[in-house]
Order: sequence, then C-alpha cells, then structure tokens
Amino acid sequence: MKTLVVLLSGGVAGTFAMTLFLLIPRWLGWAHVDVIRAGGALVVGSENRSAFPVGMVIHIAMGIGFAFVYYGFLSLSSLPFNALTGLLLGGIHGVLAMLLVSILIMEHHPNSKYHNRGPATGLAQLGAHMLYGAIVGSFFGLLH
Repeated sequence: MKTLVVLLSGGVAGTFAMTLFLLIPRWLGWAHVDVIRAGGALVVGSENRSAFPVGMVIHIAMGIGFAFVYYGFLSLSSLPFNALTGLLLGGIHGVLAMLLVSILIMEHHPNSKYHNRGPATGLAQLGAHMLYGAIVGSFFGLLH
C-alpha cells in the first residue's frame, strides 16, 4: 500500500511541477508552448473550450501512469531509486517526447495553429520531463 501511495503522490507532484513548467512561459509571453491544449484538441477534434480541460486530464493521467512506468523500469534495473536516476529517466523520456510531440502532433495536427513551433517548445518539453523525473525519483527514494 505504501508503494501505491508513494507512486500516486510522486506522479501527481511531478505532473504538477511539469505542468507549471510548460504553462508559465506561455503565460509570461516568453514562448508559445501549448502542448496540453494541442493534445486535447486532437481528441475533441477542434479548438474549442473543451480542448484544454481534455488535454489536462490526459496530461495528468499520463503523468501518474508514467510514475508507475519509471518505477517498473527502475525495479528491473540495478539503478538506485533517487532524484538523479529520475532525472536521467526524465531526460530520456523528454527527448522521446520532444520528438513525438514535434513530429506526430505538431506537424500533423489538424489545426494549423499548432504547426508553428520553435525550439522553445522542444526545450520546454525536455526541461519539464527532467523536472518531472527528478521529482518522481525523489518520491521513489522514500520507498528505499
């Protein structure tokens, strides 16, 4: 039961920090990073009011789910459970997410608004995933 609580807590905390990392640059006008709304718009089929909430639900569910994936990976390896290994996994995950989001979602999104992206989108994805991994890894450290 302790493992489940730690994984859920780590997934929620990591996802919260990651979400802020992705949203703050847009709120401050530094960059147009809108992957949450873009993901929601893929599901609802258009850019309407429900795109952001749907994208956020998907984002949170995936954030919690990936905490379990990280834990499973670390359980199968001889790596320790800590913030540094979480950061490493987050970096790998971030590179994959950068590529997948840029190629599959941004280039092929039905709404041309999301075709326009710059390096800030990829860097935000990478940084957000590394932050997520470090936080989730910190929570994993509580288990051992």
